[in-house]
Amino acid sequence: MAISSNSCLAIICSLLCCWMRTASSLNLEDPNVCSHWESYSVTVQESYPHPFDQIYYTSCTDILNWFKCTRHRISYRTAYRHGEKTMYRRKSQCCPGFYESQDMCVPHCADKCVHGRCIAPNTCQCEPGWGGTNCSSACDGDHWGPHCSSRCQCKNRALCNPITGACHCTAGYRGWRCEDRCEQGTYGNDCHQRCQCQNGATCDHITGECRCSPGYTGAL
Repeated sequence: MAISSNSCLAIICSLLCCWMRTASSLNLEDPNVCSHWESYSVTVQESYPHPFDQIYYTSCTDILNWFKCTRHRISYRTAYRHGEKTMYRRKSQCCPGFYESQDMCVPHCADKCVHGRCIAPNTCQCEPGWGGTNCSSACDGDHWGPHCSSRCQCKNRALCNPITGACHCTAGYRGWRCEDRCEQGTYGNDCHQRCQCQNGATCDHITGECRCSPGYTGAL
């Protein structure tokens, strides 16, 4: 049965509307995007054979009607009606634990990541120097780095940088872990000060105080 141009146009319009509704700005290749197929109904114009009583004439022996008799038969003509058509579309949305932001599905953390960022549902990645589930706790003196996961290697009461792990030596010590005393003849912070001791006296590597050799007295 032939389909009229009006019917074809109605179907094309329905398909176009379907495509426009299903077009999504989310990237289906994104692992954080979930999708499923759903059905829906659209109204379409469809053709069908409509019966009608067709009158025609045949030759017969009816003299009164000039040998012409009226006959009836059921014939069909193409008619149109509105109907419903089930169609399917792919619906995309962010997977559980994610929400849409600027056409992307980003993870959601119930607690704000104070000093960090949300990298997975309810999972924060902390900045160096911070730890805790929501990155709100500063590293203690023995730890450094993201999530305070690295242990400090500083010696002799040196201060550990919570971000880099670098050791800030106390007076009288040097080295990347502050494990060495100042060289003889130097003392103080970063061992930058020169000892003033005389006559073979030894210099305290922390304070610069002189310890006199036997037979000598005085500050230097």
